[in-house]
Amino acid sequence: MTKTSTSSTTTVLLAVIAAVAFAAPSAHAITYYVSQSGGDDSWTGRSPDPGSGSDGPWKTLTRASEAKLAPGDRVLLKCGDTWNQELRPTGNGTPDKPIVIGSYGKGKKPLIDREDFKKDLCGIRLADQEGFKIVGVEFARCMTGIYADYSDGCQTKRFIWIEGCDFRDSLLYQHYEDYPRRKIGLGVCFFSHERDKRIVLRDITIKDCTFRRLASGVWTNSPDNFNKKASFVYNFANMTFDGCLFEEGYQWQMGIRGVDGGLVRNCVTHDIGRGFRSFNGVAGAMFFRCRDWLFEDSEWGFVDIGLGSGDGEAFDFEGNCDNMTMRNCLFHDTDGPGFLLCCYASDGHPNKGIRMDNCVLNGKSKRPIGLPRCEIVNTTDWTEATWTNCRFYLSKGEVLMRVMDPEKDKRTAFVDCRVKSLADACGSANLARRAKVSASSQAAGGEASRAVDGDPATAWNAREEGEQWLQIEFARPTAINEFKISEAPSSSIVRYAIECWNPKQTRWVSCFNGRGIGAEFVAPIVENTTTRARLRILRTNKGPAGITEFAAYDDPPGKLHNLDTTPPRDK
Repeated sequence: MTKTSTSSTTTVLLAVIAAVAFAAPSAHAITYYVSQSGGDDSWTGRSPDPGSGSDGPWKTLTRASEAKLAPGDRVLLKCGDTWNQELRPTGNGTPDKPIVIGSYGKGKKPLIDREDFKKDLCGIRLADQEGFKIVGVEFARCMTGIYADYSDGCQTKRFIWIEGCDFRDSLLYQHYEDYPRRKIGLGVCFFSHERDKRIVLRDITIKDCTFRRLASGVWTNSPDNFNKKASFVYNFANMTFDGCLFEEGYQWQMGIRGVDGGLVRNCVTHDIGRGFRSFNGVAGAMFFRCRDWLFEDSEWGFVDIGLGSGDGEAFDFEGNCDNMTMRNCLFHDTDGPGFLLCCYASDGHPNKGIRMDNCVLNGKSKRPIGLPRCEIVNTTDWTEATWTNCRFYLSKGEVLMRVMDPEKDKRTAFVDCRVKSLADACGSANLARRAKVSASSQAAGGEASRAVDGDPATAWNAREEGEQWLQIEFARPTAINEFKISEAPSSSIVRYAIECWNPKQTRWVSCFNGRGIGAEFVAPIVENTTTRARLRILRTNKGPAGITEFAAYDDPPGKLHNLDTTPPRDK
């Protein structure tokens, strides 16, 4: 990969994606079928249904692991079936002819459920392998859902693609420095034993996957990446996260170390650290010893400090990161700092080239603990960081930036940034008052229009429980940068999302993900110009949802802040 700029990195990554996304099986490829409910390991595995003689699907993943796979071959698991076994596929594919592990039939995704995440049990395990595409499989109660291990001296491998997979229910935690001797509950892990400065795996894509109730979602690791005094080791390259959701986990849902070049796009990290005591802190994501990454249109929010764990920030550049650009990203509702720039300066190499463009940092925490929460923290060594055209929302007593040494502060610059008191948000005209309103359902006397009438005594009430939506539609494209939501006293919304319609992509895009609303909740977003916005109710504690106010604003951005020093505390 050429390392001249972030844009060149992105171009290479997108080219890789386009070339392999829909790779068709080879003309001579073999498809193997596995059905726990209707298969037999004595059959050929070449047919999805039992036929004459020995024709029909295999029963176990153990049998499927014995197949001699070649480029373009496929191993398909029957939808609706469940296995408590590990799949260890053989062979190697190529980027244009990957070995595919997927599904067949109708119904729920095939499930690999190891039933005991405290044991060292995986769902799928790869060893020094390349050219795999894993699509549409669910993993539950595994210590690690997909584990890819690369030995010391392994020649560079290419292409691992994971798409449309779900990983859940492995809340096992050990101190990270004990890994891999003691593993933790992970969705996906790429581990390199290589101690030389070489790439063992490149071209990694994780797309449209969900990670729920895991200690951590995705890790890249190598032995030296836990040694703060060790030399740099980049063992992985060209890694992409696209459209992934991480929620209800313990800590670092992206724990990324030693990756040369990457992209995070349209990802949401939400509700991390609750009820958890960590030896080394909680964060939505942690990047260490990485370079040439682009983060865009992504969100990190509702990160708790846990049971005295420390940190509690949305995002952490832990150290030794170069040329890292964040664009159109949102950081909000954290117990600790919104953003942590922490540098150990291994090899005398601190964080350099941290660029934040059109990002929003909201410091409102629903759990006041005496820490400034809308803050950027520079710790043990200096970091070169530039914030351009960003908005910062401060609550009373909060500061924008805290440093351990005043000299380090001089290396952080704010260009055309705005600082605003959170108490002053949503002060302009309510755009929803002149919008057309509709809902997925409405109870008698609880029409959708009552959520935009400005009367706190009236409410939209959904007719049914479960997922619901409340939508406002404008006559022309309208800019929005803040929302205000008020919940009816009888309602108990647990999880929700605010979405805006993107006409170019012809789809709804996420603007804000929340947990709980209460009497009033202010949600600043990265400014969006749209004709439609909606509040999606994803989960309620009991009964149908009720909303007394769903308001949208295009507020003045706040006071200009172009200095390299901390602004005064909000009075």
